[in-house]
Amino acid sequence: MNRNQRGPVFTQSSVLSPQSSLKIHLVLASAAFLFSLNYIFSKFGMASFTPLSFAYVRVLGSALVMRLFVRHGEVEKLSREDDRQLFLFAILGVVINQTFFLGGLSLTTAHVAAILITTIPVFALAAAIVLGRERATATKFGGIALAAAGALLVVAREGFEGAGKSWIGDLLIAVNCLSYALYLVLSKPAMARLSAKRVIGRMFTIGAVLMLPICAWSLLHEHWSAIPIRAWLSLLAVILGPTVAAYLMNAWALRHADSSLVAAYSYLQPVIAVILAAIFLHEEIRLVALVAAAMIFAGVWISGRRVSALP
Repeated sequence: MNRNQRGPVFTQSSVLSPQSSLKIHLVLASAAFLFSLNYIFSKFGMASFTPLSFAYVRVLGSALVMRLFVRHGEVEKLSREDDRQLFLFAILGVVINQTFFLGGLSLTTAHVAAILITTIPVFALAAAIVLGRERATATKFGGIALAAAGALLVVAREGFEGAGKSWIGDLLIAVNCLSYALYLVLSKPAMARLSAKRVIGRMFTIGAVLMLPICAWSLLHEHWSAIPIRAWLSLLAVILGPTVAAYLMNAWALRHADSSLVAAYSYLQPVIAVILAAIFLHEEIRLVALVAAAMIFAGVWISGRRVSALP
């Protein structure tokens, strides 16, 4: 019985064709790009919104958008166990993830946040190994380490000057990373059994309910009439891109790849964030970013050379 339960979810039953493997990596790279946009758009938005108001409207808006996608596809009723699992996923992947990330980002710099985001694969791989869901291999550790070195290299020039001044924000980001990593590992079985749209849609619906008492004071005291249109457009962009689309892409990838590989793509975010900052904030792109990008791509490829087969 244990073999039947675990085999389809956690083992790698066959080697993907180059086309299927490429598709998974393209989806994960696209999700990483959208998550990287989050740094830019959220900073723009939170210049006018308070962090908790921004976080709640983001989750509520995402839940409404997802409802449009999932309502026609739900046929089978979810079991009580499924409901309990989705409740936990909502806490880890939505409530803690959204509130702690945006709260932390408002208190620290985008570069320091990008550095801390690279702890997600470390947390995810450690959790997956502890839970017995992935094997501890030299290849996995080597790929993760190479990608981590690249991510740290690209932001090393920025230094850690802001860390001492914004340790509360850094702590919030770190908790967000741990929570999201646990969500990636624990949700993998559900992603393999259920529709990604259904899981993500239900998560954000639950999250919108759970976050209301947390964000109520901020929502009541928000100066809504003073918020400019550009802030609302930034919020809309965050909802459609880094939230709905990116979450769906990651959920789909979890059906076909190890959670550590999905998490490893967060190493792309610092590199992409530097490039986006150069485009939108006119910051200089240094050669170190290009070198680091090569290291990150190599590390991600090494850590994910073997993935599960597509159905």
